[in-house]
Amino acid sequence: MEDQIKNAVTCMIVDDEKPAHQVLNQYIERVPGLHSIDGAYLALDALEKIPVLKPDILFLDVQMPDLSGLRVLDLLKKVSASVILTTAHQNFAIDGYDYAVKGFLLKPIYFDKFLETVFRIRQQREIVNNEALLSPHSISTDFDIDLESSDDSQGKFPAFHKETMIVKVAGRIVQISYMDVTFIEGAKNYVKIYMGDSTRYCRIPISVMMRNLPSSLFITTNRSFIVNRLAVKEIEGNDMLMNNDQRVRISKDLRALVLSKLTFNG
Repeated sequence: MEDQIKNAVTCMIVDDEKPAHQVLNQYIERVPGLHSIDGAYLALDALEKIPVLKPDILFLDVQMPDLSGLRVLDLLKKVSASVILTTAHQNFAIDGYDYAVKGFLLKPIYFDKFLETVFRIRQQREIVNNEALLSPHSISTDFDIDLESSDDSQGKFPAFHKETMIVKVAGRIVQISYMDVTFIEGAKNYVKIYMGDSTRYCRIPISVMMRNLPSSLFITTNRSFIVNRLAVKEIEGNDMLMNNDQRVRISKDLRALVLSKLTFNG
């Protein structure tokens, strides 16, 4: 038993809610090869425990009363653990990919999603265990696929058409009308597609979006943002206010081009 614990993948839970600890601990106990170590209910406690305990997997809540989970990662600078964000708000989880987060679990957390994420991380860490975690044939995930050339045996994604684009979102193939897109934000190899008050994310480099979106409708405002010119509400200086009341920064080098495209009538 001691040898099994010694060779196990250690998991730490950082969450201010007791039910979250209980659920995740139950899931960890159900999976052979995982072992839960001392967690934290406060972000300040986590800042001290994480460097000392050095967990293999860190389940980190995004919203906590003293510091956010992303702020914890900011302060620690470098974390050896594979970080999984846990959150009730999808947008916060998406932002975590700027911090090299390995994945996220949306609350309420279901066991199959927990298992899928942990299995993928164990594969990535190349941890060999005599007791098989689960069969790889039962798992599918988008996180390790290069979606610029992703082949679903029936087509490649993303696909760009005259009025729509077809992308993969959380394992689903989704057709999005260009007119429904407010703006697109790039984060490493991911993009966040803002459509009014909702957001979807796909593992697509923003450079692919820049090359393929219709230039008559979309404008690149800086290296991380593409906006729908019909969704622009106003511009003040180098700040662009969109019709969903979110702001996008305009690069000084691109400001003249952005204004010319906005005023172009064609």
